[in-house]
Amino acid sequence: MQLKEKIALLINQFYSEEKKDSYMSFLKRKHFDFFHKKGFPSSTNEEWKNTNIDSIINQDYNVVSENVKIENIEHQKIKKLTFLKKEKSLILIFIDGKYHPHLSYTQHVKNIFLSNILSLKENEIKDYYGKLSYQYDAFYTLNTLLLKDGAYVYIPNNVILESPIEILHISTGMESNILLNNRNLIVVGKHSYVRIIEHYKCLRKHFVLINSVSEIYAMNHSTIDYYKVQDDLVETTVIDNTSFQQKKNSKCTIYTFSFQGNFIRNNLKFYSIGEKTYSYLYGISLLSGRQFVDHHTLIDHLCSNAYSFQLYKNILCEKSKGIFNGKIIINELIKEINAFQKNHNILLSNEACIYAKPQLEIYSESVKCSHGCTVGNIQESELFYLQSRGISEKKAKMLLLFSFLEDMLISIHIFELKKLIHKKMKKKLDKHL
Repeated sequence: MQLKEKIALLINQFYSEEKKDSYMSFLKRKHFDFFHKKGFPSSTNEEWKNTNIDSIINQDYNVVSENVKIENIEHQKIKKLTFLKKEKSLILIFIDGKYHPHLSYTQHVKNIFLSNILSLKENEIKDYYGKLSYQYDAFYTLNTLLLKDGAYVYIPNNVILESPIEILHISTGMESNILLNNRNLIVVGKHSYVRIIEHYKCLRKHFVLINSVSEIYAMNHSTIDYYKVQDDLVETTVIDNTSFQQKKNSKCTIYTFSFQGNFIRNNLKFYSIGEKTYSYLYGISLLSGRQFVDHHTLIDHLCSNAYSFQLYKNILCEKSKGIFNGKIIINELIKEINAFQKNHNILLSNEACIYAKPQLEIYSESVKCSHGCTVGNIQESELFYLQSRGISEKKAKMLLLFSFLEDMLISIHIFELKKLIHKKMKKKLDKHL
């Protein structure tokens, strides 16, 4: 049975069930009604105009999994999948959507709260959970309806966390064609600082649809560095909805590395609700074969005197395809905004394709905003110069491509991650150049 048919069945079942009087039940009812009225997006929807999801919704995915064999997974096997290897690393492990505290490493921290959403009472999260969705999104709604569990990170006020936090979602592949709904709720208190890495791994080859939602809150004067690494199997499909809400004097930076996957859609939204906020969005995509990535970003400046910067770079080989659709919104009463948006692309094949749509919705005169986009190939003159110095053509191309990305790589603040990203990129370029 196709995914869209299974979801329709679930909605019918929901309406026949007895309803509970709780915040979570209210939220689910709201999203069931949304989905019942609007369903999945089609090509007539402007936000999905160039992204065909028929191959996803017509696929037969297992929506509700009752896999129970995951206790047998060994610590050592999990440890090989994590980026952070130090003894006191902070790591949250989710397997097939369920939290595994005995595989996670959170015991040695005292002044922060690392856990899972299911372990919390409603009144502990209802001020944040499900609060950053201002427009209907079918996949956000599905995540809210079908969620099993998710990561919860709470950093109190005045905490500078030296160790980064790693969130690892694992798919065992014990059931093929599975839909996994991952979720992260992150709250960072006033004057606090945290770095977070999030990624996915499959233990065996299988088809998986990862439908992920992250809601991230930055309080006054807080700083968040967030890293997403999308580098799983070529069969993997990822739809990611990540939203930030920033208060006064907060600084948030997100890096999205998309290196492998059949279909990747990243919806990234920033809501600036305080003065002097700083928002930085970086994305690197390095794709081959028929892989596809779609970056949709939104920065909504809801308060004056703020700064935002977006830089997305794509290297597309063979028949891969990329989309960059970025939007900045500034309303008429908002002033003194500096907002910049850049998208640069290198196509290494005549069959590779990029679609770029930078957008500015500016209704105020007292702002400074710009956007730009470039599409091209490796410069022949630069390649010739390096080859004339005795460097092979392949190595010269790799040097030029690393140089193209260098300004983004240099600002990664986690040494282990920076090393790993370099290694993954080198391996992929070595294979496809």
